[in-house]
This record gives sequence, structure tokens and C-alpha cells, in this order.
Amino acid sequence: MTDQDGLFNVSTEQPPAAPTERKISDQQVQLLRDAFAAAGIDGMDDRKAIVESVTIRSVATIRDLHAKDVRPILRRIEERRNYAAPVTGSAWDTREEDTWIDRL
Repeated sequence: MTDQDGLFNVSTEQPPAAPTERKISDQQVQLLRDAFAAAGIDGMDDRKAIVESVTIRSVATIRDLHAKDVRPILRRIEERRNYAAPVTGSAWDTREEDTWIDRL
């Protein structure tokens, strides 16, 4: 070892810059818009809340999204679309057939 060698022989060159995230494509924008429409999510505040709940960052416009964000957002939209509200009331209130008392 010479006096010029560092403790761990680590290069002093700067590491390469991290690759930038790929922006959302026009096709992906249309997929999101179609999914929101199919799920009946029309309000911009509702759409923004869903997007930000998935991306965990503030998003001003749909064009601020990254290509990798689209799939998780589509899954969240589908979950909301398929969500069935919990049944409330008693078994008596939710019965399907008439009973003798209903016929009186």
C-alpha cells in the first residue's frame, strides 16, 4: 500500500446520476381517464385524492405522474369500483322473503 491509497481504495469520482423517471405517456393518461370514468369518479378532488394516496406525493396534474405510477393507480381505482358498502341493519331488515307477519 502506498501513501496515496485511501482507507478503502474508494474512487473519488462522482457516482453516475440516477436515471430520471419516465414520464406518463398519452396512452397511459387515457387509460387513467377511462378508468376514472368507468368507476364513476368524476370529481377532480376525488381523483387527486386517489392518485396522491398511491403515489404518496403531491400531484398537481396528471402529467406530473411517472409511468410506473399508472398500474398501482389503476388497481386502486378498480378496488374502489368493486367496493361493496357494508350491509347495515338487522337480519330482519335485510330479509329477502316475506314472513307471516308481512302478510298480515
